[in-house]
Amino acid sequence: MVKGNDVSTYVVGQVFAHKLNFIATVLTKKGVSLSTLIKDTGITPEELNDRNYKIHKEQIITFYRNVLALKIPTLSILLAASIKVNDYGLYGCTLLCCKGLRSALEFSVRYHNLATKTVKMSLHVDEISGYSYFRFEDSLFANDLIEFNIELQCVIVLSLVRECLGDTRFAFDELRFTFARPKNYREYEEHFQCPIIYNSSHNEFVLTNHKLSLSTPRSNPFAMPLLLDQCDMVLNSIAAKNEFLITINQWVAANMHKELCSEELASYLCMTPRTLRRKLSEQGTSFRDIVKELRCEAAKKLITSTQLTIEDIGCSIGFSDVSNFRAAFKKWTGKTPSSLR
Repeated sequence: MVKGNDVSTYVVGQVFAHKLNFIATVLTKKGVSLSTLIKDTGITPEELNDRNYKIHKEQIITFYRNVLALKIPTLSILLAASIKVNDYGLYGCTLLCCKGLRSALEFSVRYHNLATKTVKMSLHVDEISGYSYFRFEDSLFANDLIEFNIELQCVIVLSLVRECLGDTRFAFDELRFTFARPKNYREYEEHFQCPIIYNSSHNEFVLTNHKLSLSTPRSNPFAMPLLLDQCDMVLNSIAAKNEFLITINQWVAANMHKELCSEELASYLCMTPRTLRRKLSEQGTSFRDIVKELRCEAAKKLITSTQLTIEDIGCSIGFSDVSNFRAAFKKWTGKTPSSLR
């Protein structure tokens, strides 16, 4: 039986800028201008260095595109060589105190909103086969960034796991990517020290279940309750600030099977369409983006977990024409519905 551990959600509202700050620190030491990295993001150097500064999804996307425009070979591996648990503040400190690898992975899933969340992570333990799967799903929904986003998350996870275990030689048993094999694939195999399978159905690390019980030498069971209380307090603060977006997400999810319009949502919220647009803009998103992300998420779940036809799935999330649904899904994910299934 496979047990899933997936209590997080995709990017909602604002998230911490830890990851962007880390990338900027590494690249500026390599001679890259900070102004190049933060161009058109609306982020100032002072804000980027503030551990409490939060950003929204479009700022992450713009920053990542600025980074990729540098055309640095195997950039994610370069970044992985420098990342440390301490780069993640409270999240990193608590991660180090977790008791064992399984506890650390479960913590990273549950509290990922304390980091710069660009992917959805989940841990699946299969007690029958004896293997576990630490899975990543892109949550930026920008086709040109999917490979970089997933690769970067994988190298970060490996680096943080190695630091938590105090073992620089630790390797997962296998790594799977949904995209095609790149030209420099051998460099990735050398870095991850495990077989890499491309064109897979999921982006995931595979490991034997006994590795989940590996100990973490810096675990601190006495500090964990206090640290977790602090983590919960910050998460609750984030949730409170995003309560407006959560309400909107719930309305869209309940009505996505029909044609949606922002005017109807504004009426439901007892505000003018102009006020709705302003409030969403302040959160770094728009009605159109929310609808797109929720429909994409719903479509992926229905495709992979049900036997509904592609036409029925498209209809259930608001597409009356299956060809329009196929085209939209390909634009969202880079895949056709049939290939994902």
